Amino acid sequence: MDKTVYNAFVELLGSELRLAMGCTEPIAVAYAAAKAREVLGQFPERIEMYCSGNIIKNVKAVTVPNSGGRRGLEVASILGAAFGMPPWSLR
Repeated sequence: MDKTVYNAFVELLGSELRLAMGCTEPIAVAYAAAKAREVLGQFPERIEMYCSGNIIKNVKAVTVPNSGGRRGLEVASILGAAFGMPPWSLR
């Protein structure tokens, strides 16, 4: 790969990637639920998530931030739909 292409990749990655400070899986689930609510324009009647085994395992393994010590997909998705702010993205 020549230097120009390499530098273009580095610049693109630098503008797109964000630093992750732990528990990324519950945040991703919460963000998806928040985005669903935003698209629907109201709180969803039901939330169905299809996740890989790794996502499920990791969401069960960590406490969902601001949940009072709770864990799991249900907690992350409900909190995301209820209180998420999709314009903030995952920042």
